Amino acid sequence: MQTGMRKHLTDEQFLELSADIAGAWLEDASLDNIWQEEDNGDERYTDDAQDRFNDILDTVQGMLNEYVEVIKL
Repeated sequence: MQTGMRKHLTDEQFLELSADIAGAWLEDASLDNIWQEEDNGDERYTDDAQDRFNDILDTVQGMLNEYVEVIKL
């Protein structure tokens, strides 16, 4: 892809977009429960789901980096 055709995103936009895509991918691909509730009522990914999310996030960010340029603000 030519550099002049790349879209620009701030680093915050890039992280939010890539995390949203990775979260949706994880939820769609998971057969097991990916959420656990903390004693205070907060929900978070299980340890296995968090590891998988991190792997997916790396993949998504690698793919997005081919199409967007991240602007540090």
